[in-house]
Amino acid sequence: MPVDLAPARLPEDTDAERSLLATLCAPGAEPMAADIAFALEEEDFVHPAHRAVFKALRALLQARLEVNALTLKDVLDQEGALNIVGGYPGLVELLSAEEVGRPQVLADLIRRKHRQRQLIRLGSQLARQAAEEEAPPESLVELAAQDLFRLAQGDARSKGLEHIKSIADEAIEGLVDRIEGRGAPGLRVGFPRLDAITQGFQPGNLIILAARPGIGKTSLALNWLLRSALHQGAHTAFFSLEMSSEEVFMRLLSAHARVNMKSVLAGAFDATTEARLYASRDELIGLPIFINDQASITVPQITAQIDRHLSAVNSKLDLVIIDYLQLLSSPEGSRAAKQSEAVRIGEISRGLKLLAKDRGLPVVVLSQLNREVEHRTGGRPQLSDLRDSGALEQDADIVAFIHRRSAQGQVDQEPERSAELIVAKHRNGPTGSIPLYFEGEYATYREMERVAESSY
Repeated sequence: MPVDLAPARLPEDTDAERSLLATLCAPGAEPMAADIAFALEEEDFVHPAHRAVFKALRALLQARLEVNALTLKDVLDQEGALNIVGGYPGLVELLSAEEVGRPQVLADLIRRKHRQRQLIRLGSQLARQAAEEEAPPESLVELAAQDLFRLAQGDARSKGLEHIKSIADEAIEGLVDRIEGRGAPGLRVGFPRLDAITQGFQPGNLIILAARPGIGKTSLALNWLLRSALHQGAHTAFFSLEMSSEEVFMRLLSAHARVNMKSVLAGAFDATTEARLYASRDELIGLPIFINDQASITVPQITAQIDRHLSAVNSKLDLVIIDYLQLLSSPEGSRAAKQSEAVRIGEISRGLKLLAKDRGLPVVVLSQLNREVEHRTGGRPQLSDLRDSGALEQDADIVAFIHRRSAQGQVDQEPERSAELIVAKHRNGPTGSIPLYFEGEYATYREMERVAESSY
C-alpha cells in the first residue's frame, strides 16, 4: 500500500508572489529589486508563470537592463516561456497586481512557505522509504539528519556580501585575544615544531596525512588526538574504518601508559605494569574522546553523526580524524559511485572539505600513497603521490607525509625508526620537514632534537 503523508494542499501564497513580482518589476525599482531577487530562487515560487517571470527578471537585472513589461516579454520569448504566462496580455495582467511598500516582508513570507514545503516533502519521502523497507533504518536516519541540516543551513549559505569593516572587527578582535593570551590560534596537537608551522589546526581546515601502508599513519593521528585531548581538553572524534574501537583504545592505552603493545595484547605484564595500565585507563575514560568503528560509512553519514553529536546539550567537537580515506564508501545511487575511482575519491574529498568548512572543524583524513613512491630513489613522497585523485591536493589546506626509509633501501624490509613529517602543502603558511622517531612498541611518534627547516 503506497504511503503518502503529504497534505492535499502544500503551503503557498500565490497572491504574495504576484504582488512581489509586480513590486520588483515596477519602473525604477531595479536597485531595490536586485537586493531581493538575488536572495531568492526560482523554487521559492509555486506558480509556473511566476517562476518564469522571476527568472526573466533576474536575467534583466544581471544584464543591468531596464525592467518593464516589454523587456520581460522579450526575455520570456527568447526562453520560449511566454506562453507559460499567457502571452503578453497575461504578463501585463500579472504585473498589474498590487504593489507594496516593503517587499522584503513578502520575500520572507515566500521563502518561509518554500521551507515548509521542503519539510513536508522530506517527511513524506522518509515515510515512503521506511515503508518500502529497502534501506536499513540507520541509513535513513543518517540521510534524513543530513537533509535537515542542509535545510537549516540554507539561509546561512545564501547570505549576502559583508562590508569589510564587520569582517575586520571580528578578525582584529580574534587577533587581540591571541596577543593577550585569551585565545589560541588553532588546535595544537602536542608536536611543537608542527604546531609552530601550522599555528595549530585551524577550524574549517582539511588536513591530509598520507603514507604507504605500515608506516604508522594511524599511530601519529592517534598521538595528535591523545595529546590535544590531554593538554588542551580538546573534544575529539575518531572514525576508524579499518580497526575496531577496542583496537583503537588499546593503541591509546599503550601510548599513554608507555607499555609495549605486544605485552598489552598478550596480557604478559607484572603487577606494576598492570597498575600503570589501570591508571592510564582511568585517565583515558575521563577524556572527551569519541570513537566510531563502522567499517562501511559515507561522508554524509559521518556528517550526520557529527551533527547529531553537536546538537546534544553541552556537546562540541574540536577535531575530527578519519582513518582512512580510501575505505570510505560512496552513497548508494550517487553518480560518483558508478564512475572511476579518481572521480569517486574526488567527490569524497570535496565532501570532507565541506564538512570541515560548514561545521568549523579541523578534519584530519588519513590517505594512502600510490606505489610510485616506492620506485623513486630515496622513496621521498611528493604531492603527485597522493593516491587516486588530484582533488585531494586541491581540496586540502595542509598535506603532510610520513617518510621512513626501508632498511638497506629495500621496500620489503622493516622501515627504520627515524622518520620525517613532511608538510608539503600549507595553504596559509610555511611548509617544512620535521624529524620524528617512531617507537613502534608504544604506537607512538615523538619529535627528534633537530631544528625544522621551513620555507614559504
